[in-house]
Amino acid sequence: MNWTASAAIALTLLFSLSSPAFAETPALNEARALVAKAHMGSNLPAIAMSTAQGTVSYSMIAEKLGSADADRIVSEEITALLPKYQPKWDENLAQAYEKSFSEEELASLVADGPTSQYVEKVKAQQATVGSEMRSTSEPIVAALVTEALKETMEKRVQ
Repeated sequence: MNWTASAAIALTLLFSLSSPAFAETPALNEARALVAKAHMGSNLPAIAMSTAQGTVSYSMIAEKLGSADADRIVSEEITALLPKYQPKWDENLAQAYEKSFSEEELASLVADGPTSQYVEKVKAQQATVGSEMRSTSEPIVAALVTEALKETMEKRVQ
């Protein structure tokens, strides 16, 4: 490899790693702690299930297995896939909170929970955080649902 190519690779790596997406900030760390402590990402299975139920694939599964079995089996597949998708969902959620709250606010929410003076701000920012999550996390939900439905079809619907 010549010097020019090596320099180009080094500069590309330097710029990509210095981008805001890779920046570790105290506020982001507090947001991660908040998401974990408050189990804020626990709605992913329900969102995925609701999304799945609106698909043609789910309708086909329900037609073959019945609604109750379809719900149970697709839910089981979603749950089995959570280790693959939950970390990115939680990271996106932390990033959404980081955009709406200061480090001080997030630290208070982590430390004080429901008694934090910023609880009302959490309620006030729900629409903003939700909008951010929709824009960054729809691909996660789509991939989770697609994989869960595919697994269900392959295992249970012949």
